[in-house]
Formats: sequence, structure tokens, C-alpha cells
Amino acid sequence: MDVTQTDTFSGQERVFDCLGKDVLEKSFEGYNACVFAYGQTGSGKSYTMMGTQSEKGLIPRLCDALFDHIAKMEREDMGFKVVVSYMEIYNEKVHDLLDPAGSKQNLKVREHNILGPYVDGLSTLVVTSFQDIDNIMSEGNKSRTVAATNMNSESSRSHAVFNIIVTQTLTDQQSGVCTCI
Repeated sequence: MDVTQTDTFSGQERVFDCLGKDVLEKSFEGYNACVFAYGQTGSGKSYTMMGTQSEKGLIPRLCDALFDHIAKMEREDMGFKVVVSYMEIYNEKVHDLLDPAGSKQNLKVREHNILGPYVDGLSTLVVTSFQDIDNIMSEGNKSRTVAATNMNSESSRSHAVFNIIVTQTLTDQQSGVCTCI
């Protein structure tokens, strides 16, 4: 991709400014947020989402901003917990990409009457920085299903879903009672 053609190319910073900041802002207001990349092989999905070492993509920028925002908001009576999970959907089967056994067992999608849909048995890990998330994604990517296509010798054959759940905890200083938001 020729990045000198500015009329047809949006840089990583612009993508984050136009999309990422609002997604992050709304998530701290209590809304669920989703960023979805779709397109044919070689169209720039991975580049847009992850970027390169020298030019971070949307996900690293979102995560950096997430942990910066948490650092600014944390107080004695307010704390945050960030938990992640990583799964792939391949041939209508769900696999845990963070399964330490690497068993690729088929997981079941269930629905809780209050919390909604979830994947039964999916690993969750607590993280404290984008570096933690990057390491987890790298390990999970090693377990993804790949095969050659006409356009890419190692194209992913699955859909990946990386979940980040942020929980805010408020503590009443007099009683010590915690409330999760």
C-alpha cells in the first residue's frame, strides 16, 4: 500500500481518532462496544487492527488509551479489572485460543437469562497493560487455523473474537462495601 496517496489512505492515527476514541469513551459510559474488520484476503484487516511495530493499529492504540484512562480514573474508592478471552470460530465450531492444553475442544455457546450469550469453558485472563494483551494475542494466534489460499500462503481460515471486559469497582469508604459496574 502506498501511504503517500493521502486521498485514498487513512493512517493509523486517523483511524483511531475517528473511531477508537469514541468506542473507548462510550465503553467507559457503560455501553458495550465492538470493532469488527471484514474484507477479502490482503485488504488490510490485520494491518488496520494490529498495525506494525513502528505504527500501532487500532487495537494497540485502544488498549494503550484504555490503560491510560484507567490510570487517570483510579482512586482509593474506585478500581478497575480488565479480563480478556480469545476464541476462534471455524466450520461452525468454537475453540478457545488460550486453552493451555491446546486441545481445540469444541466449546458450547450458551445463554444466561440475565447476562446473555457466553461461551461455556472459555478461558479468561486478567491483564494490566497492552503488553499483556499483545503477549496473549501472540500466543493465541499460534493456535489459529490457517491454510493457503490463492492470495495468501498462510491465510486464517477462521473468525477470531478477542473480548476485553472492563469492570469498575466502587468501594464505600465507610462501610467497605464494593459495587461492580
